Amino acid sequence: MKQIFLALLAAWAIYNLWRVMRCAGNAIEVDAEAVTNVPVEAAFREYMKVREYYLDLSPGHRKYEIAGTSPTGDMIVDIWETAGFQSVRHRYRIAELVENRRMKLVSERSQVRVLGLFRGVTRSEAEFRFAPLDEAHARLAITIRIVFPNRLRHFLARLFLTEEIWRSHARQEMTALARIIEQRQATVTQRRLPSGPSIGSRPGAAG
Repeated sequence: MKQIFLALLAAWAIYNLWRVMRCAGNAIEVDAEAVTNVPVEAAFREYMKVREYYLDLSPGHRKYEIAGTSPTGDMIVDIWETAGFQSVRHRYRIAELVENRRMKLVSERSQVRVLGLFRGVTRSEAEFRFAPLDEAHARLAITIRIVFPNRLRHFLARLFLTEEIWRSHARQEMTALARIIEQRQATVTQRRLPSGPSIGSRPGAAG
């Protein structure tokens, strides 16, 4: 049994080493998407208020704070999150913002801690995309790209399931985002509906 385990471990290491060597850059990239029953303009508008509900998107979300006033200027989005046995602090800048279509965040030096012991620094990119499916539905998508400083760090990240951990996290986040956007939009629509007569009131009755 021990020999089988060691053989499997060696095979896993060799497979991931092969993936690192054939990769053009020292990066891991994951994607996820979800469909929301909300028009794309409304979906984008609700996403831009994400600071109000960021902690509800995933149990691993710990903190979301914004400093600065200009989205494409001095604004910094300070995010703390965990996934699996990894915790990360990002300091994102908005690298690209296209209304109703996409927003790209870039953190040049994300602080990473693995198992609460090992520390490192990566470049983190998160691109959110919004696409209309029809007048009442939109597709939400995210691409997370983690860039490592060298091949050794890249290899260790793959060895310890970083790709799988963050893909699962991204899927969870997109599913929750679609649901929360629908809930918030339903609340907005409800507020706009005219109030009808109360129970027991008579048409034309004076107040």
